[in-house]
Amino acid sequence: MTHAHNADQLLDITLRELTTDPVHLQPMANSFIDQWVRALGSGHLVLDDISDELEQLKAALATGKSLLIAESLHSLAKLTRKSLENAEEEMKGKLQELATTLDAVSTGLGRKGKQKENIE
Repeated sequence: MTHAHNADQLLDITLRELTTDPVHLQPMANSFIDQWVRALGSGHLVLDDISDELEQLKAALATGKSLLIAESLHSLAKLTRKSLENAEEEMKGKLQELATTLDAVSTGLGRKGKQKENIE
């Protein structure tokens, strides 16, 4: 399936870029986010929520306010963890890594860590 293959490649690229230097992603963030929205498609509640949050991230990036960006990234991390429930087994490790990375970037942008959240 091309859709799954494209999403898998995009996930690999996202993980690599976020763990290398997420700051250099900002100039191309809108295009990158649009690629994710297309890759996720629609019709699945969690994926639709992720797509909506990606649009919120675009808006936060446009403001340039670190805390708004950080909160959106944290929301994406939570939604990514929620997507683990329905993910294919071979994708779960990458998705968990993405969630952890998104939380780390959000903390780096100034989001105050709360008590460890219940992750199921």
